[in-house]
Amino acid sequence: PPLVTPMSQMVGAQAVTNVLFGRYAAVSEPVKEYVRGGYGKPVSEIDAGLLETLKAQGTEPADIPDRPGDAIDPELDAAQEAVSDLTSDIDDALIYALYPQTGERFLRVKHGVEPMPEAAPAPAQPSAAQPAETAQPPQPLSARARRFNVYVGGQMYEVDVDPVGGASVTASGAAVSPAPTQPSAQPAATPSADAAAPVPTAQAAAEGETHVTAPMPGMLVSLTVEVGERVSAGQPLLILEAMKMQNTIPCPADGTVTSLPVAAGTQVTRDQVLAVIGE
Repeated sequence: PPLVTPMSQMVGAQAVTNVLFGRYAAVSEPVKEYVRGGYGKPVSEIDAGLLETLKAQGTEPADIPDRPGDAIDPELDAAQEAVSDLTSDIDDALIYALYPQTGERFLRVKHGVEPMPEAAPAPAQPSAAQPAETAQPPQPLSARARRFNVYVGGQMYEVDVDPVGGASVTASGAAVSPAPTQPSAQPAATPSADAAAPVPTAQAAAEGETHVTAPMPGMLVSLTVEVGERVSAGQPLLILEAMKMQNTIPCPADGTVTSLPVAAGTQVTRDQVLAVIGE
């Protein structure tokens, strides 16, 4: 397909997913929507093997009408209904339609349902009378230093860029290794008792359990199962938004959902446990 937005993002994100999970073992929702005709008639035939893979995942190609938009269900009424307890403003409904997770949170703050999130404290500025403790004296340029022209606002500046830890150069051109950094007299900081524990991964699962973890940082958009539900291998468990794409995470094994530790709308980190499957 032509690599313009949004297709370029869809192709790039799917390529990453293919590397992480295996070739088309997990297909993003936008790519499935492309196959179903949501982006209009494909410009060329879709590979028959890929179509069979998508059919096995519950995605059936659709006959594309002359007007591609006719194949898409209207969304505005559903968006207005979803925010009806907050507002009847059409602009607010459009915000929710475009950004269901962050948009709803924004609207709840806007209309006073939730308090305004506290702003992060500004970093402390060093006093003019006393230089910052972390300031270091200038070091001689190393043999690996390079000079570049940098243009800012129409003005040209010559800037030297030097790798950290490079060997310095004397006036005669001989390379001199930098002096080793002396250890600080202060003891290393001890982690506090309430420091965040490392995120559990699939390797830490108890016997008889399977952990479904986030393959990459992103936002948990929705869960398609509930605690106590019996699931089978390959069944969709949740949708994770990453790299601007919504990715369906499948169940890795047959079992019962024993825990869903992360709520929808939460930002997650790589390897964070999103679901626990028991026997």
